[in-house]
Amino acid sequence: MFKPLTRTRYALQAMIALSLHEGAGPVLLRDVAAAQRVSPKYLEQLAIPLRRAGLLNAERGPNGGYELARPAGEITAREVVEALEGPIDLLDWVRTPRAYDRAEAYAARGLWARVGRAITEVLAETTLADLCEEERAAQAEGAACYQI
Repeated sequence: MFKPLTRTRYALQAMIALSLHEGAGPVLLRDVAAAQRVSPKYLEQLAIPLRRAGLLNAERGPNGGYELARPAGEITAREVVEALEGPIDLLDWVRTPRAYDRAEAYAARGLWARVGRAITEVLAETTLADLCEEERAAQAEGAACYQI
């Protein structure tokens, strides 16, 4: 089954944190890391593929930090996940049957393909702005949050 890597979960949470500060200027990753209780160096490593994917901008200097490259409403969870993990596949052989010699005869292959498409669709339909709304709602209800 599709199970996001820990690094993907932390990257998505960092992107949500940056989204919550959208329009306020660059945010230091060490502040995000402190709020998430992770190493700043760890988040710096996660920022690399996010920058390469065009999801984050970095500014150097005394007022530097990181901010979203596009509005939160235009960045999807799918983009974040794929920046860290590549294409979302439940099973390698669903898209490339030659990777598994029995894939042609496997009766549930279509099922797994549909499940994979459903996961991808949900991630593609969910923006960082949507996740910010959910985060704010959770905060209003008193749920634990990792906001900076």
